[in-house]
Amino acid sequence: MTIEELKSELEKITSELTVSGFTNINSEIVENLDKLTAAAGELDMKEGKRLIENLSAVMKAIHEGKSKAESGNLRLTALDFYVKKLAVGGSVEEL
Repeated sequence: MTIEELKSELEKITSELTVSGFTNINSEIVENLDKLTAAAGELDMKEGKRLIENLSAVMKAIHEGKSKAESGNLRLTALDFYVKKLAVGGSVEEL
């Protein structure tokens, strides 16, 4: 997977989560996030990998009733910011 493909997949997921929220956790999205975590690791995108892992983990916690949607929104915002910075070609790993 290339950085552009990863960025495109993350944009789709962040867009979908922004619209749907965290009331009904879609296990398919969580699985896709886990795959994208591995891809970010292979691309040596340490910060991206960490942000994706954080979002995936909080989604699992929300599904299990151990966390709240506000926590998911915070992590989604951080990942969305990262993806937008990635889109302009900045060095996001320094963020």
